[in-house]
Amino acid sequence: MPSADRQNNGAIDSHGPEWRDWVYTNVGAGCDPDEMARRMVASGWTPASAREAIAFATAGQEGDGKAVARPQLPAIGRWEFDGHGVTVTMRLEAPAVALCENALSGEECAQLLAYAEHRGLQPSTVVDNDDGRTRPHPERTSTGLMLSRAETELVARIEHRLARLTAWPVENGEGLQILRYGKGQEYRPHFDAFPDGMAARVHCEHGGQRVNTVVVYLQSPERGGGTYFPNLGLTVRPQAGTAVIFHNVDAAGLRANETLHSGQPVEAGEKIILTYWQREQAFG
Repeated sequence: MPSADRQNNGAIDSHGPEWRDWVYTNVGAGCDPDEMARRMVASGWTPASAREAIAFATAGQEGDGKAVARPQLPAIGRWEFDGHGVTVTMRLEAPAVALCENALSGEECAQLLAYAEHRGLQPSTVVDNDDGRTRPHPERTSTGLMLSRAETELVARIEHRLARLTAWPVENGEGLQILRYGKGQEYRPHFDAFPDGMAARVHCEHGGQRVNTVVVYLQSPERGGGTYFPNLGLTVRPQAGTAVIFHNVDAAGLRANETLHSGQPVEAGEKIILTYWQREQAFG
């Protein structure tokens, strides 16, 4: 993982996450540093801060300075996957967040819910930052179920659709996770990217970092249960079949602090979601 010094450099962070992402992406793509600096100065950077940011990204204190590959979030519009239409209705650039309607059909949601009920749901866990083990935690009060990759024909179809929607290899995806939140249950603000330390070392051995998250709502609560991004001031209302997709790391492979998120308490009814995490490399 990159060092804290790299993460906290003043120049590259001085104009916000959009510019930070832009600098790392263009350095990784091999763009001309002089042309980059000209564009940055024209947009309000000082020449000195522009040069420092570009040099810092290029140096790559613990790496080669290249941008980290991440899934591609779909653009606004309608997309077809084997006869199934998905409509992207909202898209942020940096941090990358997209809202997609009809990611799953009503019938697919119902079939997956029935399968989860048949398999049975257990109390949810979180990754311990000290030793990398998964443990129950009061910040996460849902019940859940982890599915194996391609466990059924339905599961395989959903995995392939979400992989195609994000232009990312299906073998880089973890198995689908299904979570149920009853009245009063929540998941307090957290990051999906693994933190530095033992947790990262343990979990990144099997496919690298979690670079992207796809959340699909399978059942909507009557009230509450929104997916809240406090650093963006954004709340997504759970709507069955709709997916919210977001990058967990920036172009330099560092945790995207803007995608801190939570599952707000359910006030009435039940919220059931599907979570699909995508790794840097093949998972397994």
